[in-house]
Amino acid sequence: MPDRTGDAKRSTTMLKITVSKTNQGTTFVLSGRLAGLWVDELRTCCPKREVGEAAVCHVDLREVTFIDDAGTTLLSQMYREGVTLQASGCLTRALVRNLSSIGSQNPEDVTQ
Repeated sequence: MPDRTGDAKRSTTMLKITVSKTNQGTTFVLSGRLAGLWVDELRTCCPKREVGEAAVCHVDLREVTFIDDAGTTLLSQMYREGVTLQASGCLTRALVRNLSSIGSQNPEDVTQ
């Protein structure tokens, strides 16, 4: 029988989402793994902006330890919709840099 210890550990790994609203917009600070069910959780936390809406949305990825394919897809979608991304760490910065190179926004919208 295969060892399922790793599967159990992965399913209990959490993503903490802290929301902060200021005059400059809404910031979502993520801590942990942006993977699996947590991608859907972030999707439901970040409402879509209406056309012409001035509110700015920021996602702080500096405390994210892992991003799976679904998380990358969601971040790409959010970026195309005008969300700014803040990253640190080699892999997260590379992912964000890749999104900015294929996205339609200015590279200044990505903070590293």
